[in-house]
Amino acid sequence: MARRVFWTAAGLVLLASLAPAATHPWGDLKKIYFYEASGNLAEARRSLERLDAQVLTPGDRSELVRKLVELGDRHLQRNNDSLAEAFYRQALKISPQDVWPVYNQLESISRRRGGLFWKFANVGRQFAQVTRGFNSSVLLLGGLFSVLMFSGLLLFFMVTAALAVRYFKLSAHDFILEGQNRFSVLKLLLLLLLLFWPLLVTGGWAIYPFLLCGVLWSYFNHDERVLVKRIQALLLVLTFLYSLGQYLEKSLLSPGFQTVQKVYAGRLYPDAAYSRFDNEMKVMQAYAYYHDGQDDVAMDILLDTGSGYGTPLKYNLLGDIHYEKGHIAQSIQFYRQSLSLDDRNPVTLKNFTVTLLKNNDPDLFLFYSKNYPQLSRIKDKVAALQKVRLPEKILWRRLLNFSWQRFHFWHCLEVVAGEFLRFPVVLALLAMAAYIFLLRRFVPSLGQSIFCSKCGKIIRKMSIEQAQSHALCEDCYQLFLIKDPIFLEAKLIKEKEINRQASLKHFLLLAVSLVVPGFILNFRDRGKIFASLFFLFSVVFGLFLVNRVNFRGVFGVAPMFLSLIGLVAVVLYLAVAAYSLKEAGDGV
Repeated sequence: MARRVFWTAAGLVLLASLAPAATHPWGDLKKIYFYEASGNLAEARRSLERLDAQVLTPGDRSELVRKLVELGDRHLQRNNDSLAEAFYRQALKISPQDVWPVYNQLESISRRRGGLFWKFANVGRQFAQVTRGFNSSVLLLGGLFSVLMFSGLLLFFMVTAALAVRYFKLSAHDFILEGQNRFSVLKLLLLLLLLFWPLLVTGGWAIYPFLLCGVLWSYFNHDERVLVKRIQALLLVLTFLYSLGQYLEKSLLSPGFQTVQKVYAGRLYPDAAYSRFDNEMKVMQAYAYYHDGQDDVAMDILLDTGSGYGTPLKYNLLGDIHYEKGHIAQSIQFYRQSLSLDDRNPVTLKNFTVTLLKNNDPDLFLFYSKNYPQLSRIKDKVAALQKVRLPEKILWRRLLNFSWQRFHFWHCLEVVAGEFLRFPVVLALLAMAAYIFLLRRFVPSLGQSIFCSKCGKIIRKMSIEQAQSHALCEDCYQLFLIKDPIFLEAKLIKEKEINRQASLKHFLLLAVSLVVPGFILNFRDRGKIFASLFFLFSVVFGLFLVNRVNFRGVFGVAPMFLSLIGLVAVVLYLAVAAYSLKEAGDGV
């Protein structure tokens, strides 16, 4: 009883102190805290519904929604899902780009209420907010470039591994023996040197598929050569995209862009620093001073940009400052200048409406409403100036421009070309071409052997026609082509041995295909299908895994649409596995 009396008395004192600011969002927030502490959740909900943050600066708005989310999390832990959802919805209403993780909590509430399926509307809204936000979209874009590049390299590794399984034994046989029956240790060491010199020189690993293809090139058929060339062309395209991603990353980490981000976030620099800024950054700095309550400094910075520089952001801020100083006529003129450059900006239209209503001249309002019909529709919905938030397209433009106000094409080309050449794809292609040319000239015996189509024994290839029609060793020729009943028992024994080896190989390929979906297709003359399916799977799975790790590391939570991407990866894996089993069954 004593506690209830205490809270009631404290509440009356608090409400009396908040009476002048009852309509201010911070006052409403204090009421919410009071009603929540006293257990009057109905009044807390009503205060929450009345909360309006349009008059707050972007920084204060972000702070307000952070507190609302904390209140929502508190009630979610107390299993008060209805009130928690109300706090989350209000936070989304005020500043959705700052609280996109809230959609994850809303999905948890839906699960508690028995929902079995995703609310795709919430997933779509969260996806829109994540892709609109600068930091989150940069994270997604960087992950995409990296996943594409390394998925292409992984694909080339897998295709080369399958080709090496098929042909490396042949190439080693021909390279070391050169058509003779004498084993040469020197040639073995030379072959090892040709394959492992990158470990001794560069320590690189991406060059190995190229080197193996160079050594095995003489054994590839037409389709395999076409597949390797297409993958290498794909790698060149992906390397270019990766180089663009590196350009953006370098721009993101450059000192100039770091300064742009700090100014955008509201960092206040002294006069000696911001006087060296370009005009666009000066306008951004003026907004930071204005939101900090230093209107005169913001006005001086805007005037320092000169009369020849005019943008909607500059004129909007001049209109806001003159409005708060009581210079309504000047404020109207600056809003007019802003609308002459962008007549669809909703914040400018709302603030222009507020200023015209403050001017209290119906004829003037009627005159401007003829040019801007939106004014009549919104005049009853606005009561105070809205604090504009700087558009994130400024950051994107600065990022693409490497923090400069204008794009420098030659600098971009220099960085991209440097990153393109630094990644060893072009060097590896040259090394592969050198291997093909030199091995053809100095080791002409490469490509002269084939496997027996029955038992797998290495035999010499006398001619192309013979290789296509008669790929049998002498033993298999005697057993399987010459119908002699004397060799019937030997033939049965040989067939059992061949079937046992084929079954073991088939089992091993199926086991590898569990880890590398579709790998067995390379041995069923379906290499092109494997390349397409595996690249698609690796890109989808990589986007899920890499972005999930990145978002959890940066934001502490991963967006829901990444789970859907992971589900798509699982479906792709099962589909590729089913197709591989079907093809493997047909080939047995």
